[in-house]
Amino acid sequence: MIDVSVIVPVFNKAPYLPELLDSLQRQTSESFDVWLVDDGSTDGSETLCDEIAAEDQRFHVIHQPNSGWPGRPRNVGIDVSESRYLFFADADDWCEPTLLADLVSFADEHSSDMVLPVVLSEGHSYTTREPVFHSAIDLDPREAFHSLTPHKLFRRAYFEALGLRFTEDRVPLEDGQLVARAYVGGGRISRFGERLGYHYMGREGTNISYAPRDPLAHGHSVADIMRSAKQVPEHADEIITDLYRRKLLRYLGPRYLPGMPPERQAAYVHATAEIAAEFISDQMESTLTPWPRLASRTARLDDAGISVALAQARAEDLVPAERNNGHWFIGPVPADDIVVIRPKARKVPTKGVRVVVRPEWLRVTAARLEFHVDTAVVPADEALRPQQPLVGPAHVYACWDDECVPVTYDGDPATADGLRYQGDGDGRLVVTPV
Repeated sequence: MIDVSVIVPVFNKAPYLPELLDSLQRQTSESFDVWLVDDGSTDGSETLCDEIAAEDQRFHVIHQPNSGWPGRPRNVGIDVSESRYLFFADADDWCEPTLLADLVSFADEHSSDMVLPVVLSEGHSYTTREPVFHSAIDLDPREAFHSLTPHKLFRRAYFEALGLRFTEDRVPLEDGQLVARAYVGGGRISRFGERLGYHYMGREGTNISYAPRDPLAHGHSVADIMRSAKQVPEHADEIITDLYRRKLLRYLGPRYLPGMPPERQAAYVHATAEIAAEFISDQMESTLTPWPRLASRTARLDDAGISVALAQARAEDLVPAERNNGHWFIGPVPADDIVVIRPKARKVPTKGVRVVVRPEWLRVTAARLEFHVDTAVVPADEALRPQQPLVGPAHVYACWDDECVPVTYDGDPATADGLRYQGDGDGRLVVTPV
């Protein structure tokens, strides 16, 4: 029986496919084959597949009508191959010569059911090497879940015992869903870290699964992966929090959210709010670094305008800080007066005061975050309480349940001791006689 079959879904990759094919022909392994599943290519990729199969008996080609997603061609390759191990490659990536030999040898030596190679990511505008410094016979699941692409070695017997197949519908992260299920299937998950194995190019617009994502479908896929992670109880919170940061919160940052159409912005924020409500506890959220934590807290409000404002503020390199009570603020407040007190048009002096910023009050200017003047400092449904009697000109802290702001009142002493502090329908701070 052949040691390993490489399964490659192919769709319109003619400019890049020769590099992968050449790297597979140069493999040092003496026992492998390659299954090229052409998913209805029209750019000459199908011809390249036929040509290499005609000249090299290790290569096989299957042509099928376009399915529009990599799941079906991968499943076809799984079903027709007969090797002891499976490896999945993308048609625009390439492999180091010793990749297959290294992974199979390591799996055989240590009875591994999955082996992760060292991957060099070279797509988009960055180049990164996964933080691998050594091999691991039993890989920490927290490290494993950080890698959800399918470019791994799978023992076929383990794969079949779990009944694993890729989702064939147009589902985001369908490969991550399968990999996550494999991680929690009870097998030995290993990593071969002695040398570089796989080059992941991640070219925008060329990956078979690269398309404008459906935010709600994306959220559902992330939720499915998180449910798999819950089967690792000793590390579930840490794994899920990391998935939340990488697979959801990153899209609420300045690189993505501000440039999306409004309806897609709203959908991404809503999907994130749903995930946060189901999976992310306050304690888990507290482990995030400042910007992701603030993005999470604003996303829970399910208001795209607030999340977009925050993303724009992050792009301006504003730095949030945190008080001991756990509330976010960005201060000192950059305006002298931000809240109108009615009916006599008094204002709350806030120059230099470090005030809690509730996310719904944020506004972005060219260089700083400010409060909305019109939506003021307190929610409309929360009454403020003076902390001392007002008699004549006086200074007082007006408070709601968890924070206070300084208020100056210099009205008529005859009515000063009978005032009510509250928010109006627009969230303004209002002082009225009672």
